Amino acid sequence: MSALHGPAQSGADRNVCATRAPRYSCRMRLLALADPSFRPLELLRNQAPDVELIVGIDAPALRDAARRADAVLIAPRGGAVLTDLWRELANVRWIHTLAAGVDTLPFDLLRRSNAVVTNSRGLFADALGEFAIAAMLWFAKDLRRLVRNQEARRWEPYTVERLEGKTVGIIGYGGIGQAVGRRAEALGMRVLTVRRRHEFGDPTLEDVLAAADYVVMSAPLTPATFHMLTRERIALMKPEAVFVNVGRGKTVDEPALIEALREKHIRGAALDVVETEPLPPDHPLWHLDNVLISPHTADHAPDSHQRAMQFFLENLRRFRTGEPLENVVDKVEQY
Repeated sequence: MSALHGPAQSGADRNVCATRAPRYSCRMRLLALADPSFRPLELLRNQAPDVELIVGIDAPALRDAARRADAVLIAPRGGAVLTDLWRELANVRWIHTLAAGVDTLPFDLLRRSNAVVTNSRGLFADALGEFAIAAMLWFAKDLRRLVRNQEARRWEPYTVERLEGKTVGIIGYGGIGQAVGRRAEALGMRVLTVRRRHEFGDPTLEDVLAAADYVVMSAPLTPATFHMLTRERIALMKPEAVFVNVGRGKTVDEPALIEALREKHIRGAALDVVETEPLPPDHPLWHLDNVLISPHTADHAPDSHQRAMQFFLENLRRFRTGEPLENVVDKVEQY
């Protein structure tokens, strides 16, 4: 754990202080639930030197700081510490996660709090859109065969397919889904979408699954989307269809998906996310030759964490000046 001390309070801090009880200091205190070696913290220190920054992931050591915190910043995989410190965070008015997914946050507790929750949704959409297209090309061009034949030094011409003219069904048409859709349309694909707010005339999830050559799951994990791709819905997919998941593993009935892949009821799957991460070494998905597995790294570009911190800094500026925050999470809908 470390603390950063800066100059006296700014005018913005005085605005924040006006809403605080007199017994508290007027200097903003930010609790960062992160390993102290997390490199983007340097950007935070450099650009917000007047914020008192407390950093750590050891809940017992952070309890006193948590009682005095105005806001909490959660680094990737730091959500569990938030739950451990919840009783001490009674004075926190803003919680921000550098991740886009918020399914690990304790919404049963957050709903009872007045704290605003924000996240980094949308920042990683382009990388995930590129991965989805790469996954489609992996199957369309049978790149596994190329790798296998190259390793065997085997010259074996074969027929490939074009993505042009194929139909991609996108489940969850937020930032990630739209990034996939833009790229698919540029390749001449037909795009069908399933949105949370279904309007009259829109295709249903069942319609999209039955029509799509490629199904891309980009929906967040919420109580409403848990295992939304059921065994019955997987059965609606074409035998030549490919499933791509860049959302969350628990949106899919994984045993049903494995059965469909093993029995070749669908052509294949490309999975950046799975139900249990890391994927256990003895998991059956490892043994299927029609599955492409990514270890939840499809959006891990070299600057991903820096971009997420830069977005947080803009929200920090908004918080300190009383402006509306961006990317506010609905604590009822849980995304």
